[in-house]
Amino acid sequence: MVFPMRCVSCGKDMNSREKTAVCGFCMSKIRLNPKPYCVSCGRSVDKIKKRCRQCENIAFHFKSAHAACLYEGTIKDLLHAFKYKSNLSFADILSKLMIDFVKDNRETLRGLDMITSVPLGRRRLNSRGFNQSKLLADRLSEEFSIPYVELLNKRRHTGYQSELPKLRRLSNLSNAFEALDASAAKDKRVLLIDDVMTTGATLNECSRTLLASGAREVRCLVLARGA
Repeated sequence: MVFPMRCVSCGKDMNSREKTAVCGFCMSKIRLNPKPYCVSCGRSVDKIKKRCRQCENIAFHFKSAHAACLYEGTIKDLLHAFKYKSNLSFADILSKLMIDFVKDNRETLRGLDMITSVPLGRRRLNSRGFNQSKLLADRLSEEFSIPYVELLNKRRHTGYQSELPKLRRLSNLSNAFEALDASAAKDKRVLLIDDVMTTGATLNECSRTLLASGAREVRCLVLARGA
């Protein structure tokens, strides 16, 4: 009564019996990534087995990428609270969206050997206290009984990708990652997890590093897809 729970998205007072910190109306506004998907980057397209316009002249190192939701509205609010306000309980809500997506798109997991996540740099990890992508990956690993293996390290600090123009994002991450154990991913099919994908620069550089360490194939799965 003194400190009523409020929806993290719209700020509306919520019934104390509600199980999440998001009201039903805001949850209903979450937009799932509509089918069909670009066979390369997972962006919604108008025809099956087609590459989107942005991918026509790009050769990614990962085999495919998928996104459960669109990065807007409620999802943006939840992720912001999750990452920057340390609301770790939101990992359950967000990972469930990814789990439901996988159950509806089983090909994302077919033949996989392990799951890993995009690492944070030491400075950001010390400041935040956790890696949001690893928390999401842990839930997926547990749900689908695929081992989670820490494969990557971020060896130098980089600015936020979202603050850079598209043409700068690839160069910003060049050689920013390294394999923790050069043999851990050898001949393995790996699912790489992150929270948001926009240009794909982070996932692409991580995938390049994994392939260079001997991985047979890298697929990517993110919670949300930016424009």
